[in-house]
Amino acid sequence: MSQAPKHPGTIVYIDGTTQTETERVDISEVPEPLRYAPTKKGLVPVVKVVAYTEGNYRTLREYGPDGELLRSTVQTASP
Repeated sequence: MSQAPKHPGTIVYIDGTTQTETERVDISEVPEPLRYAPTKKGLVPVVKVVAYTEGNYRTLREYGPDGELLRSTVQTASP
């Protein structure tokens, strides 16, 4: 995997239902593995995370600087 490109510096978190910004976090406050997503082109900075909640499920969609979907994660609530 190639060396990571420079990160723009912040990750914006969005509520997927309302499309409103819930938080803007400096990458120094984000764990390193969550700052970048591995792709076929190499590491790409994550700059936006959109969270959708439905019932016991929460889907996180992470986007790069060019608006490309980098990865999607589904979480379930503990019983």
